[in-house]
Amino acid sequence: MPGCVVGVVSHGELIFAKGYGSANLDYGIPLMPDSRIMIASISKQFTAAALLMLEQEGKLDMDEDIRTYIPEMPDLGYPITSRQIMYHTSGLRDIYSLLDLADIGLDNTTTTQQALALLSRQQGLNFRPGAEHLYSNSGYFLISVLVKNITGKSLREYTDEHFFKPIGMNSTHFHDDTRLIVPDRVISYRPTVNGPGRFYRDNMDRIGARGLITTIEDMALWDRNFIENKSNLQNFTERMTETGFVLDGRPLNYAAGLRVNQYRSIKTIGHGGNYMGFRSKYMQFPEQQLSVITFCNMSNINPTTLTHRVADLYLKEVFVNKLMNYTGHYRNESFDTSYDILMDDGKLCLTRGSKDKDHLEWRKDDQFRAGLYNINFNRDNQGKIDQIGIRTSSTGNITFKKSKVP
Repeated sequence: MPGCVVGVVSHGELIFAKGYGSANLDYGIPLMPDSRIMIASISKQFTAAALLMLEQEGKLDMDEDIRTYIPEMPDLGYPITSRQIMYHTSGLRDIYSLLDLADIGLDNTTTTQQALALLSRQQGLNFRPGAEHLYSNSGYFLISVLVKNITGKSLREYTDEHFFKPIGMNSTHFHDDTRLIVPDRVISYRPTVNGPGRFYRDNMDRIGARGLITTIEDMALWDRNFIENKSNLQNFTERMTETGFVLDGRPLNYAAGLRVNQYRSIKTIGHGGNYMGFRSKYMQFPEQQLSVITFCNMSNINPTTLTHRVADLYLKEVFVNKLMNYTGHYRNESFDTSYDILMDDGKLCLTRGSKDKDHLEWRKDDQFRAGLYNINFNRDNQGKIDQIGIRTSSTGNITFKKSKVP
């Protein structure tokens, strides 16, 4: 069967790396930490790094109309900047959706010039640039064109010069030449009635939004670069993790091809990927200097779930300490009802008297789900949890104040 290759990086060191399943079923080649795999949209952070590098070199004004650098783009009524492209606030229609609407699809060979021509024929935007955040592969594809127009070098050459060679990522490249032989290349698959079927397009040379081929071992070196920068981009971590905002000032959780989120109330930085049968997830816990990388080659595998399970193992003590803040006795005097939130084998659970325990599943921030209940923890001015709100489909929100057990 196809499978996944997993890596765990602690304080910049690859402390665990192992492959599970096959990289190529035709020849029985196993997945290994040095298997070269296409990581889909995780590629975007490398593309964004190139954009920031151009700005550092003084070759790009990220707040200038991209038509200055890509004159083929039409006037769509508003200037679009490369900063908006990086943060997905450009309003550009998604290139892969356009290919589908044009009945070209992803299986047919489409050159960079043809894809650019398709974007150039657009007569409108999804919204005014900067007004909203809408994930769009078009902008990241355009960055590859912009790099070529400004430097005369392909995105592959430019990233190799400024990032991959300095960092030592010798098994990593943007795959812009479909004729190129890639040693230890991983093939992707999808389920069929006869078992796993090959799901691989040999025409994936439209790079920028995706198209990076790398290994777990090289990705660990990239992760280490957030701690010990060896690339040519100065202030690497700060530049890569600076999040954007929209015109009305609302902050985004999107940075330079990276999402800044939380998992179980712990800050995370990372991105996922989905293309052909490849499924990938990169999740960094910056405060703990721990990262989990999961690259898979079967379309029905969920790498995010697997990444969370690995993180749960390595950060169990951290999570337990965090969850302890939610435990306590919560009471509503009007209903003469109390709930207890306790720890049970490293997990939070909700009980009322002799009622069976309902485990709390973390959703986001201070929000959980327990059986039929949606539970939101509220904090006081000092940031301490002082009450919970419990809501079901048949009731409104009922507040229970934290109190001592009688």
